Amino acid sequence: MGATLQAWFPGQQGGQALAEILYGKVNPSGKLPVTIDKKIEDNPSYASYPDPAAYRGSNPLTEMTYSEGLYMGYRGYDKKHAKPLYPFGYGLSYTTFSYSDLKLSTNVLTPGSTIDVKFTVTNTGDKAGFEVAQLYVQPVKPAVDRPEKELKGFTKVYLQPGESKTVSVPIDSRSLAYYVDKTASWDVDAGKFKILVGADSENLTLNRTLITLYPEKLTTRDSNPLPLPLRKAVQVSAAQTY
Repeated sequence: MGATLQAWFPGQQGGQALAEILYGKVNPSGKLPVTIDKKIEDNPSYASYPDPAAYRGSNPLTEMTYSEGLYMGYRGYDKKHAKPLYPFGYGLSYTTFSYSDLKLSTNVLTPGSTIDVKFTVTNTGDKAGFEVAQLYVQPVKPAVDRPEKELKGFTKVYLQPGESKTVSVPIDSRSLAYYVDKTASWDVDAGKFKILVGADSENLTLNRTLITLYPEKLTTRDSNPLPLPLRKAVQVSAAQTY
């Protein structure tokens, strides 16, 4: 099999969309929102239900323990060092792309500031198409148990054959933070973080190191990751209740 077209639930115009992709009128650009594993034992949630038969029959189990914690999805595969069949964020196109020239507007993040992560995407094939470039953050020697890397941004760019464009993805303190239940806050530790950029969670060809000099504690209200226009659109009270 040369390739598989995963259509999910495309709705009323799904047939038209699929036909246009299959006949080459439209160049596909979707990326997987899940990980597809090679074997069920690699799935992060496998330990929660090792015996599916126990939940069926005349006397089935009625409780299930979800043991993966933080390590859902691609985070769990990273934790287990399990190479998936198709990684999170993966997707083919009728053309190919390359990444280069990763730059940070500054390599030191200070409280309240934003860093622009810029890089170049090039269409190295012979058809025009969109590419969804992804940015992940990887803590270096974290003080607490954290996933190996986490998706913190992405951008979609349209390129003609041979064309290159420089794109930018912003990150801030919230992009580096982890949630602390006891204080209901998002905490950032001082230290180093790697900024990883690429086509999917397993194909991150560019990296740079970012440094935070000061620890931060962000309240849930003040560190809402939604873009400002979207925050205003969903705000239902002057007290910032959503």
